[in-house]
Amino acid sequence: MDLKKLRYFLVLADELHFARAAARLFIAQPPLSRQIRQLEKELGVELLVRTKRTVKLTAAGEYLRREAAALFAQVAALEGQVKLVGQGTLGQVKIGYVGAVMHTLLPSWLTELGRAYPHIGTVLEELPNQAQVDALRAGRLDLGFVRSPVAGDSLAAVPVLTETFSLVLAAAHPLAAKPDLALADLAGEPFICFSRDCAPAMVDAIFALCRAAGFAPRKAHETSQINTILRLVESGLGWSVVPSGVADGYRLNLRYVELAGSPERAEVSLLYNPALLSPAVRNIVALFTQLAKGEKKGR
Repeated sequence: MDLKKLRYFLVLADELHFARAAARLFIAQPPLSRQIRQLEKELGVELLVRTKRTVKLTAAGEYLRREAAALFAQVAALEGQVKLVGQGTLGQVKIGYVGAVMHTLLPSWLTELGRAYPHIGTVLEELPNQAQVDALRAGRLDLGFVRSPVAGDSLAAVPVLTETFSLVLAAAHPLAAKPDLALADLAGEPFICFSRDCAPAMVDAIFALCRAAGFAPRKAHETSQINTILRLVESGLGWSVVPSGVADGYRLNLRYVELAGSPERAEVSLLYNPALLSPAVRNIVALFTQLAKGEKKGR
């Protein structure tokens, strides 16, 4: 059973008159009659009751008319959806991100994405830097928000965020109330550190901050998750240095002190694989690049 015969049948079922149906289809009446006979033979049922003056649908014909009409409606919808996918306005995009980005720019950018492309869905996964890089190269992710810079040249990067660092310690810590609290004041205290595989460049920047303050931190705990770091700090297990934007995302019993005078910065880049760029991902990269320009103007 092919779509051509079904289309002929639907026109005939609408007209219930072979001559009028043939005229609508721009064919002669005998070819139309042959197509309908072939369809009935393929299905093994009569679809029409024919007399010299009338054409009526059998029960099987009425059922086929309803289902075939629904089928052609689905085909029409499918054709439209395929065009939208080709234009990059319909689909699903897999996005990876480092945890802190969810507490800075990512939620508002996803809101803008929904406004610009309401028919593009997202699958979000929190992953450390290297896991995102590997997934982007393998095609398991479409986009990634990573701590930059990232080694390698097979992926394209768009810088999207630059932050200062802030030291963080529990609000109940004896030094938390000190008005002019500085890094050097924490020199002998246990330090809670990001894992190097999470973001090597950021870890290097944090240790450079400590060196500039005249000490090497006494590392007590190490983790790749920002939430874990803050919970450990809040529990009094040590202090840490984190990107300053984190302070707005976690309402914990902590004190943050921005290290604005230091030249060290935490940077985030939008990462994607140019070799695996779908139309939807291309549109999103363009949108996020424009949003990044707006972020820089606003600072």
